[in-house]
Amino acid sequence: MKALVISLAAALALLFSGCTAAIPDGYNAVKSAKEKYEALDSARVVMEDISTGEQLMEFSFYINGKDEMVLSYSGGGEYAYSDGAEFFYKTADAEEWEIIGPGDEGYIYNIYNREYRYPYARGSIFFLDGTSVESAAVIGGQDGPLTVTYVYDPERLNANAASVLENVSSFSSLTVTYSIDAEGYITEFTEKGRVTDSEGAESDVDIRISVYDINSITDIPRPEIE
Repeated sequence: MKALVISLAAALALLFSGCTAAIPDGYNAVKSAKEKYEALDSARVVMEDISTGEQLMEFSFYINGKDEMVLSYSGGGEYAYSDGAEFFYKTADAEEWEIIGPGDEGYIYNIYNREYRYPYARGSIFFLDGTSVESAAVIGGQDGPLTVTYVYDPERLNANAASVLENVSSFSSLTVTYSIDAEGYITEFTEKGRVTDSEGAESDVDIRISVYDINSITDIPRPEIE
């Protein structure tokens, strides 16, 4: 179940971030906020299961003076760190860090920068599909904080998602909410719904992604893991 929740948070967002047909209220504000997130110099992102209070992952990054991305990730018993020049990876049961350096295969795919961003530093982590919204509620705005809530039509969503999402057969429901601050940045995103996996089992999705320390991080040490 935990893997499914994480999959929905990342994979769904990657699939539908570009849709623009049948634009619902608040869509342009959310789209702009996603784009602003992808231009951030730094942030700390926390994903949690709202129903259990369990933290699923934490990710921090900043762009240094060479436009390299320094980052730290922990979640699901996995840990990653990059100082911008080398990438370090470790699982909870491993004694040593694996190091990917300039001479290693796949090096260019594991070193991130301002343009080639780590997946959780991309605006695509915030699900947005303008073609499947059943109803929209927009609160605030006009140079102030904004909250946008979309209730999705399961049939339209399934037409887009069922054939491409790994381990997900269909959605029974999906509601997402974006909290956008006065400067246009997404500070919180929630996703709540019910899905059926590829084996026919139903489960709930109830997650929150919170964004902290926007453009204020200047140092990220490599995690010390016992």
